[in-house]
Amino acid sequence: MAFSLEDFKGQIAQSGGVASGNLYKVFLPQITGFADTRDLNVLCTTASLPGRQIMTQDITHGTVMRKIASGYATTDITLTFYVMNDHKVRAYFEAWQNLAHNQSTKEVGWYDDYIFDVTIQHIQKGASMPILKKQLGIGKKIPSFLKNKLPKIGPIDFAQDEIELNAQFKDTPVYTCQLRECFPTTINEQALGNDQTGMMEFTVQLSYVDWISGRVKPDDNFLASVTGAGINLLKNIF
Repeated sequence: MAFSLEDFKGQIAQSGGVASGNLYKVFLPQITGFADTRDLNVLCTTASLPGRQIMTQDITHGTVMRKIASGYATTDITLTFYVMNDHKVRAYFEAWQNLAHNQSTKEVGWYDDYIFDVTIQHIQKGASMPILKKQLGIGKKIPSFLKNKLPKIGPIDFAQDEIELNAQFKDTPVYTCQLRECFPTTINEQALGNDQTGMMEFTVQLSYVDWISGRVKPDDNFLASVTGAGINLLKNIF
């Protein structure tokens, strides 16, 4: 069955736009010595949503063979980060690994002490919608040497002698995956050498038991954005 370009455009509009793979957030757990991990999300350059495979076994009834579900298997998640000169990213995952296997005592930790949930969100980018743009008409009464030094206060730009109101729609999560009972099993080596150029990167592999997911409907997402935009607009006015 052939589909027209209009059908494709309609599907894009109905679904809230085409998803972009470079809009995501990663929420890592707080461990001892690292109470705030929000900056690690900023440094995360690559992540991925998890996969799951249904394990099967072959069952034969007479001459008919069927695959019967017998369990499931998950694939490890790889995260890549930019490395700063404080090496906080590496120190964080070394400390987390140390909860599973203490490098000083060579003892294995209790399972419940080193497993945490990790959340990965795919984001729909917000937008800006112009509401009002109007000349104030007071610029002629202010000397030019003074007008250019006046600050911009909220939506009012005295230097341009205008008021501009925009509805700002925030970036909002549209799909969320939570990795359950997760911990870093592999810290990959980092190459050093005279030929190395550009920013240093750090890669870690996370293993987990299972994952659960949830998504937000485009209509719900839009309603939340409009509500937030309305609140911000009122703040700018009053």
